[in-house]
Amino acid sequence: MSVIGAGTRLTGRVSGQGALRIEGTVKGDVQVNGETEIAENASVEGNLQAETLDVAGTLIGDAIAKGPIAVRAGALVRGELRASEVSIEPGSRVSVRLDTQVELDLAFKKR
Repeated sequence: MSVIGAGTRLTGRVSGQGALRIEGTVKGDVQVNGETEIAENASVEGNLQAETLDVAGTLIGDAIAKGPIAVRAGALVRGELRASEVSIEPGSRVSVRLDTQVELDLAFKKR
């Protein structure tokens, strides 16, 4: 797993193989073929593409994941989220457009 450490400010495009944990600040697009995590107090301003995505910090930009995207309580996310599954925990702040398969159970129970 690669780590962009806390206190690190990176401007430019990030790409690579394997998992990535972001603890600092990235201004630019991120493209990796593994699991990606934006830690609490970390931020990404740019588009992100990964196998899976877990956001506890800030993401300003669009995200595409082959697997699930999880937005944790306390996270701030603005942009489009495209994934096989998207979960958004209570306490997160989101302004997003979702592009995923949605299952709604609208059946009413008879009394």
